[in-house]
Amino acid sequence: MKINPFCTALLAVTVLVLLAGSLAHADNIYVSCYNSNGTIEKFDSSGNKSTFASIKYPTGLAFDRSSNLYVGNYNDYRIDKFDSSGKRSTFASGLYPVGLAFDDSGYLYVADLQSGGGTIDKFDSSGNRSTFASGFSWVHDIIFDGSGNLYVSDWCSPTAVKKFDPSGNMSIFASFGDAAIDGLAFDGNGNLYVGNMGSAEIDKFDSSGHMSVFASNVYEPKGLAFDSSGNLYVSTWDYGTIDKFDPSGNMSVFASGLNDPMYIAVQVPEPATLLLFGLGGVLLRRKIKH
Repeated sequence: MKINPFCTALLAVTVLVLLAGSLAHADNIYVSCYNSNGTIEKFDSSGNKSTFASIKYPTGLAFDRSSNLYVGNYNDYRIDKFDSSGKRSTFASGLYPVGLAFDDSGYLYVADLQSGGGTIDKFDSSGNRSTFASGFSWVHDIIFDGSGNLYVSDWCSPTAVKKFDPSGNMSIFASFGDAAIDGLAFDGNGNLYVGNMGSAEIDKFDSSGHMSVFASNVYEPKGLAFDSSGNLYVSTWDYGTIDKFDPSGNMSVFASGLNDPMYIAVQVPEPATLLLFGLGGVLLRRKIKH
């Protein structure tokens, strides 16, 4: 019986789509534990923990497109880079790094507390450094939205989330008075979540800046990150936990017993790459046969 090559291709794509769906939920959660015996702890999606690296006073975490993990090393005033096999190297030095974030072009942005209240430094893939923005009170976390705008949590007095367009023009996205804020995260609908340590809550802002309370009684929320299923992970500095909120806001404790958990990064597999590779292979084989 002759098999239709288009049916073969369709079957292959169907299998790969199903596989992609399962891989999309196999996220790994990385947490920096900021203390003199600091570590980067790694959790699989079921909450199983392993120690990925030991670093004194680690801060911000960010993955590039090649799954290299960049870590703010506050003790040694540098950015450490870990490749996908866990091999460590120094990416940049001479700064006091806090929050880290990559833009869509692959540039690494770093909240740097070295100069007064801090600057936002920009690094290309070779580690060449330039200043993107300055003049902060006390810069902490940073994050990009889907349009390439950079958001910065800047606190002391007055505390605010500041927004920078790709050209570096600044505006105030939200003000918090004297309240301390830190972690920032966007959900899949473009809503911004802010860890409000002053009010012990997670505040949610839509794209127009309208605020609502997503969760309350969250004490010392430091790092925030979403997984591929829309669950929000929050590190609580006081309690040493990672709290997990489903898209409806229901909370559960994902991990406990951590020593000063700070920032969170979620490593999400990219099944689309697998899908395209498999489809390309099927079509290539068909082309060769003809």
